[in-house]
Amino acid sequence: MAFKWGSKRSWLRRGRGNYPYAVARVKSKKSLLLTKDNYPKLLMMDLTEIARFLGETQYKVEMAELASRYDGVNLIELGTSMNQARVYSQILGFCTGDLKTTLEKYLARWDYMNVKTLLRAKLAKVTVDELQEDIVAAGKLSNDDILALFSMDSIREILDTIGRKYGMGVPDDITNALETSNDLGPVEDYLDKLYYQRFFEQLAHPTRPEKVLVNWMRIEVDVRNIVTLLKLKRYNVHTDKPESYFIEGGAELSIKELVHLMATDSLDAAIGELSKLTYYEQIKDALEAAKTTGSLSEVEIALNKRLARQSERLSHAYPSSVLPIVDYIVRKKIEVDNIRIIARGKQSGLSPDQIKKLLVI
Repeated sequence: MAFKWGSKRSWLRRGRGNYPYAVARVKSKKSLLLTKDNYPKLLMMDLTEIARFLGETQYKVEMAELASRYDGVNLIELGTSMNQARVYSQILGFCTGDLKTTLEKYLARWDYMNVKTLLRAKLAKVTVDELQEDIVAAGKLSNDDILALFSMDSIREILDTIGRKYGMGVPDDITNALETSNDLGPVEDYLDKLYYQRFFEQLAHPTRPEKVLVNWMRIEVDVRNIVTLLKLKRYNVHTDKPESYFIEGGAELSIKELVHLMATDSLDAAIGELSKLTYYEQIKDALEAAKTTGSLSEVEIALNKRLARQSERLSHAYPSSVLPIVDYIVRKKIEVDNIRIIARGKQSGLSPDQIKKLLVI
């Protein structure tokens, strides 16, 4: 007999999580996010003024704790990343049951991101302080876990440990290739694929809102794959195994279709093929601009904006589910990314107009 989803109340009973309470708590946190009106003001501030402004917002605890040891971009980046990790941990802390389990599966992305970050930092021989500016300890790996990995003698030791201790093993052939080439690309690609593969496997039998979350994640996979495709075409990358660059599980673009797009004659031809996407109109202008400028930043921003809009719509459609919480997590990341882009842009001497084009607002 086929399974029927039934009413919305049926999945609430099945979930056994504290959905109404958790959503209400997250709604309160969402009210603290920066508004669109804040960004023009930030664009006109210098780094000291930005840090002072953040010290009067939800970032005040971190900014106060760090102000005696850091300043400028370092203060802003470390303060925002620490706040982001603290907020995500708080959310997990007040969620229960299947709601918490689902969020843990979603937030596991930060474990994979942090491993990639510490591997890059290890190769670049950066300091611990520089590493921590880019770490968001929001998954199962704590800040101490990440620092312990970073302190190890070699990349191989790190990879062996994450495989043995944290279940994030990288195949030997990829590890061996890294040791001879120092190219982290294949390792990062493998870890990206592993995260999405496990997420989809773990939610193979979802409740209705979880199914919507899975479908939204498949759109995210499309976004990742489209950006990868366009970068490969932009830089004329030729490979015998184009499928190795892409993540399985997209909503509209299969690996086979992506490989077909890789075989097109040019970046312009690949862009033309993307007109078949259901959301092409939302990214059309950015794609057309890329044909002229060769820059893909506008396309990436347009795709991320589209993903954020979809997240918000789904949170309204399922107001007592995991989706409003995921929507907040997405918006919090966008806010932190925007603040860091502004700070780095200021440090690099970019004009407010140049920086504004890089923001997802």
